[in-house]
Amino acid sequence: MKINAGRAGAWMLLGAMVVPSTALAQELSPEDAVSTGQVQAPEIAPVEVEEEEDARLEWNFRLTSEVHSSDNAGFRQLDEENGNQERIETDDRHTFAYTSIALGANYRVLDDTRLNFSASHSGLWGSDQIGGTNEYGGFFYVYDLNVDWTAVDVDGFELSAKFGRQAHTIGGTPRDYFLRDNVDGLTLTLDMEEAGRVRILAFDLYASQGRPDTVSFLQWHSGRDLVYNMRGETNTFRYGGVYENTDLVEGLEARAFGYFASIGGAGTGADRTHEGTLGNFSDNDFSWLAGARASYFLELDAARLGVYGEYAYSGGIDRKEVNIGVHDVAIDGQAFGAGLSGDMDLGPAGLSLALQYFRADGAQYGADGLQYNHGFVSMGGSYAGGLNMGRYNGWRPSAYVSRDGIAHGEHDIRREGGTQILHAGLGATLEQGLRLDLGAWMYQDTGSTNLDFDRLDAAGDRLPSGYSRDQLEAQQRLGKSLGTELNASLSYQANDALSLYGVGGIFLPGEFYEIEITRNAGSARGSVDNLQQFWAVSAGATLVF
Repeated sequence: MKINAGRAGAWMLLGAMVVPSTALAQELSPEDAVSTGQVQAPEIAPVEVEEEEDARLEWNFRLTSEVHSSDNAGFRQLDEENGNQERIETDDRHTFAYTSIALGANYRVLDDTRLNFSASHSGLWGSDQIGGTNEYGGFFYVYDLNVDWTAVDVDGFELSAKFGRQAHTIGGTPRDYFLRDNVDGLTLTLDMEEAGRVRILAFDLYASQGRPDTVSFLQWHSGRDLVYNMRGETNTFRYGGVYENTDLVEGLEARAFGYFASIGGAGTGADRTHEGTLGNFSDNDFSWLAGARASYFLELDAARLGVYGEYAYSGGIDRKEVNIGVHDVAIDGQAFGAGLSGDMDLGPAGLSLALQYFRADGAQYGADGLQYNHGFVSMGGSYAGGLNMGRYNGWRPSAYVSRDGIAHGEHDIRREGGTQILHAGLGATLEQGLRLDLGAWMYQDTGSTNLDFDRLDAAGDRLPSGYSRDQLEAQQRLGKSLGTELNASLSYQANDALSLYGVGGIFLPGEFYEIEITRNAGSARGSVDNLQQFWAVSAGATLVF
């Protein structure tokens, strides 16, 4: 078992565990840490196998305990003078701790058939909550539960299939903002050696909104919100695939990809019936994206250098109830990014650095103040930023296909909208097991509007039912700087299995949030003259074996 930076050098921290999703769920990685290699567990020598049965089973275990504290996630000062609602919204100081365990297992049933399983449980400290259930009603959250079958294995060609829950990503970049998710369905892999490899997402039941009333062996967990059966069009499906070639030229990795999602009748997939209130049919919304990604890595005696570039275009439609005066919202936008990375061996120390740029088109609004385009819409990719905006506020750098249709909220604390990101990271490792990481992210909104703000009153008078002038005023934010995030961490590798670490971060809100909005327009209301810096600190320990 090995968990360290791979061929992509300073960009990635990918756990090469038996079941990869466990690593994605548990380890401190670029998803929730400072920069390029927050905590890297060393390579652990495998235990000698004494019996054939032992050789069939591979497993790994991870335990993480962390303490966290943060304040001002909404960028507003505590207000105890203007009523209960203001007090509730601005009183966001938190201190908490939790423990999380994860287990991954891989059992070789036959030479061509494997069973994969990984799951985790997280519990808060205090009030005997550590053994409680999660938000989905279960004790464990399952990341992998699938059968991996090698159907064909001949010279120069292999065909394998995975049935069930599994991780899926395009790959080849440290942050996959286009697609990085778990899927429930069927994937096929065609490995043609030097001719490349094709990974097909043949079927993913991404979201299931209906209720199987007519079967006796399954039921939803209690408390789930349900919609009408919508003529059976209750599920959201994703399909697609990736062609990748990493062997044709040494150091070069090339990928081309395309995905399609048909959106079921819930959330934005049932706007025309107001989610089943006025009818039982879906909107027949859909979204697709296609693109390419390439990277090149150069291995030197004392250094590893890398460069990558990516581009994707998305299309589709999010239909609305046009009879009340709103527009169907198109999905029409592009996203692109590039990066540089480097790892250098300086003898008693190691140095890692990374530079990254990413931009996704944001929403577009017409002269009437109504939205007519989502911009770029991903299939559900990585979060943006470090401890503050990635792990705490859960920022997404674009709208995306979610379990409730198209998720898009550029004015919310959990921001989901077109964003431009410039990131720089620097890490230093000492032989004593210490590592220091520094990271910075600069964010800017990429939305736009044709609304004439000198004529807000006239535009507000013409708005359809359910829309307000507050939403028009919020469009003055579009295209402005969101702010800057700064993170720092110090980690210590105590032994081959145990690592200790501390992380701190601060977000300095930009002019986007200097325009104050009402709660009708979004939860990240901002402040005209008293913006607060969002800070967060955490410390913890991780055991891996």
